[in-house]
Parts: sequence; C-alpha cells; structure tokens
Amino acid sequence: MEAKYTAKTNLELDDFRRYAKTMGGQPRGLLLTVIVLLWILYSGVTNLRSGRFAMGGLMVAVVVICPLIYLYTSRRQSVKYFERLKETGGTDFTVFFYEDHFETESRNGRGNYAYKDLKNKVETDTDFYLEVEAGHCVIIQKKNCSQDLIGFLHDLKK
Repeated sequence: MEAKYTAKTNLELDDFRRYAKTMGGQPRGLLLTVIVLLWILYSGVTNLRSGRFAMGGLMVAVVVICPLIYLYTSRRQSVKYFERLKETGGTDFTVFFYEDHFETESRNGRGNYAYKDLKNKVETDTDFYLEVEAGHCVIIQKKNCSQDLIGFLHDLKK
C-alpha cells in the first residue's frame, strides 16, 4: 500500500526545546515548591527585620539560588539528552501517512501507529505533536508538510 502523505522531520536543539516546553507542562510539585520557597522568603525577611542577619540572609540566598540551580541543571540535561538522541539517529525520521495509520522510519527502525489509538494531538505555529503513548510524541514539522497534509492533520481525530 502506498502512503497518502509523507513528511520528514529533522530536529535541532531549538525544536526539541520547543517540544519539551509545549508537551512537558509544569513539573510535578511546582505549586508545593513555590509555596515552600515563599515560606522561606517570608521567614528570611522576618529574621532580617528581627536582627538575625545571618539566618535571614541565608534564607533569602536559598530562595534566590535554588531556582537558578534548577534552571541551569534542567537546561544542561535537555542538551545532553538531545545530543544522545542525535547520536542514535532519533532526530531525523520520515513519517508515512496512510488511510488508517501512520508509520515512522528512522535509522533506529520503524514504528506503526493507528490513528484511533492516538492519545492526543497538539498543534502549534510550527509543529504537530502526535502523542502515541503517554509522554511520547511523533513530531511533524509544518515546514516539511504539504498543504494537503496539514489539512489532513487538522481533521485527524476530531
């Protein structure tokens, strides 16, 4: 059987970050983390007002430094993960769209997914994300799609 549509995906680091930002959502425990940091900040300011400068300064420093450490480590982890993905050939693949399913083909092998089994479809200005299982999406870059394929993806799983 011949594919109805074909699209190539060639991910770069910016594409990967955009995907992670769009599909990643908020980290677990974000609300609790914010509440704890606000409590520490409040306690730090209270200590500073009470004349306990060492303890208050330490608490305020923790509130400032912790988010910076989180941002640095998460950015570093995403770069390392992308580099590993690129080394294994997981950033360049072709997607073949058929009437009732689509297939992916890369250097690592093939995948076969029925449209009826899709968990979610998310569209952004630049991409389509077809969630084939929880936490795993097939990325379709619009710049590599025909107008017919974009229309087909718009109508998919309404």
